[in-house]
Amino acid sequence: MRDPLAVRSAWTESRYRLVAGLVAGLMAVFLAVRLVLIVLQHAVAKDGLAPVLAALGAGETFDVLAALWVAVPFVLYLAVTPERWFRSRAHRALVLGGFGLAAFGILFVAVVEVFFFQEFNGRFNFVAVDYLMYPTEVVENIWQSYPTGLVVSLLAATAAGVPPLLRRPLRDAWRRPLSFGQRFVATLLFSITLAALSLGIPTSLAHVSEDRALNEIATNGYVSFWRALLGSEAPYEGLYATRDRAAVFERLRRLIDEPAAEPASFVPGSTLRHIRPLGPSRRLNVVVVLEESLGSEFIGALHSRPQSLTPGYDALAREGLLLTRAYSTGNRTIRALEATTSSLPPLPGVSIVRRPQSQGLFTLPALLRDRGYQTLFCYGGRALFDGMGSYLRANGVDRVVEQKDYPEDAFRTAWGVADEVIFDRALVEMDAMQAKGRPFYTLILSVSNHRPYRFPEGTVKWDRSLRSRENAVRYADWALGRFVRQARQHPFFHDTLFVLMGDHGARVYGAAEIPLASYEVPILLYAPGIVPAGRLDTLASSLDVPPTVLGLLGMEYDSRFFGHDLLHVDPSAGRALMTHNNEIALMKGSRIAVLGLHRSAQLFAVRPDGGFVPLRSPDRAGRELIEDAIAYYDGADIEYRTGMYAMTAPAAERLAAH
Repeated sequence: MRDPLAVRSAWTESRYRLVAGLVAGLMAVFLAVRLVLIVLQHAVAKDGLAPVLAALGAGETFDVLAALWVAVPFVLYLAVTPERWFRSRAHRALVLGGFGLAAFGILFVAVVEVFFFQEFNGRFNFVAVDYLMYPTEVVENIWQSYPTGLVVSLLAATAAGVPPLLRRPLRDAWRRPLSFGQRFVATLLFSITLAALSLGIPTSLAHVSEDRALNEIATNGYVSFWRALLGSEAPYEGLYATRDRAAVFERLRRLIDEPAAEPASFVPGSTLRHIRPLGPSRRLNVVVVLEESLGSEFIGALHSRPQSLTPGYDALAREGLLLTRAYSTGNRTIRALEATTSSLPPLPGVSIVRRPQSQGLFTLPALLRDRGYQTLFCYGGRALFDGMGSYLRANGVDRVVEQKDYPEDAFRTAWGVADEVIFDRALVEMDAMQAKGRPFYTLILSVSNHRPYRFPEGTVKWDRSLRSRENAVRYADWALGRFVRQARQHPFFHDTLFVLMGDHGARVYGAAEIPLASYEVPILLYAPGIVPAGRLDTLASSLDVPPTVLGLLGMEYDSRFFGHDLLHVDPSAGRALMTHNNEIALMKGSRIAVLGLHRSAQLFAVRPDGGFVPLRSPDRAGRELIEDAIAYYDGADIEYRTGMYAMTAPAAERLAAH
């Protein structure tokens, strides 16, 4: 009979000691990252010791899962490597060198994750997945925003010290032979363990408190990234709450109804209805300016401070109609493009801007083009980023101006040329369209209010008492104010409606499931002599822009839009729709319904500071709000997925209409 101690020694001192070392190293780094995040987030002070300890406990579980998945290639490699090659001097050097490279990669990802969490208040998620699709902008941005060279050098020096440290602990691993059968058994046991953990660890384990940030700390960045990658284009149906299709569209009919919609024109089973003009017909030019990361928190006209960061915007707000309670639909620019063109609720997963089937959709630029408008997108970066150029070209935009179209010596960062350069080019383009005697639609996207927060000298003097982002806001405001002042001198100005708005807030932060403060954006309707000056307090969403613009044009049309004409809808009908990571939400009044994976639905009361208070036993109005949220998102998914949300009505829909 074999000595059990000898058998155990044969395994623990064999080649699988290498796997144990890799897993242990990963676990140590994961724990270090979690502790750093706890300190940076002041989690103990905010949430108390018990929730933080619960986060640490749950985190260790996710860390084991992540570490084992990372080790899978190594386990398979060890299973097929014959003993003679495994014990050779060359292979030892190869393995130790591989450990050094792995150490660098693991440490590098750990540092990136800490910076990512500081920026987005979360683990790697859909944002990280999206960013990896476009490495040029992301790598340049990281290089310009952080001391990347120093960090990489320090990490490389640390990683280089790993192989010498491992020589002695791993010495016995090269001496213990294992037969192919033994290696097969080891691989089988590893696979069973990994499968059991993968199937048995629920995502809900990370929900250790009502603080969203602490729940993010409780999970693991590798696990979050993988789930985001798998779910980025996951269908709504099967993951989120749904209802009978007829009931969904019957409820939607009530939700999207407004004074301009003819009651008898609603087509059953869709959002198609006829919109009649409630004001005079005006063949105005339309200019929509999406200001990068310009949240309401920066706007002096909305949140006063001793010295406003946005004197230009504040002055324009006194001459235009300022929406005081407007929210973006997401925390990415493509969500603003999606909302302000298509007026679709933000479907979970990847934005429709990135989806290949998003062609020929019912959009504001497509509708205006059909009415004889010229259409333009003016952007300072590369239009291929996030698929913006292809989406807009496929949905009503005839001409795209992008980074390659500007002078080589124009000031630029990783994200493109400076705002003033973009606006100057837009003025040239709009003059050319004006000369053709037809109205135009122009969508302008700025880039400067973004890391690395650099802008041309001689414009705005850098204020060292302010943060870098606040200085970038001051520059963005200066460039916007300059643009409008210059536009006043152009022939098209007095026949133009400007929509000046933020695409989303500055960053994602807060304890709530949906960090509302990060979604508040300014929206200003500016057309002196046409749009009366004032403030509109109706709760609004960025997806309300298309119908509101068409209402100001006095246009008659058949609509599929999910948004409202804010100037004619009853204020009590105001609502905001938004998405954050896997959650999608509908806010109305002081309540918000949040839909999540596994068909979950929660109701919260919204505090004045933007925090959430769970309502465990919703009253009738609360249950109705949840059903409204399901109708909005389930209905939007059906219309988009079935091809109904198109400029041309499907045959079945045309028959229903007649």
